[in-house]
Amino acid sequence: MADISEYSIVTYERKPGHWRAAVTRKARTGNVVNGAQVHSIVTPDDCASESDAQLAAQKLIRKR
Repeated sequence: MADISEYSIVTYERKPGHWRAAVTRKARTGNVVNGAQVHSIVTPDDCASESDAQLAAQKLIRKR
């Protein structure tokens, strides 16, 4: 389980009522996927509110 304090979470509204969050590691040590360096991960599903998107991002971090 990763420490949430090591990550930055930015929430954004894709369209009215459809929120997502981008998660970026503060240390900027991206992962490599298919030969490309990944700097952030976006929550896979839309959320109904900004706070729900924030919680989804925290759950995503905890899985790491």
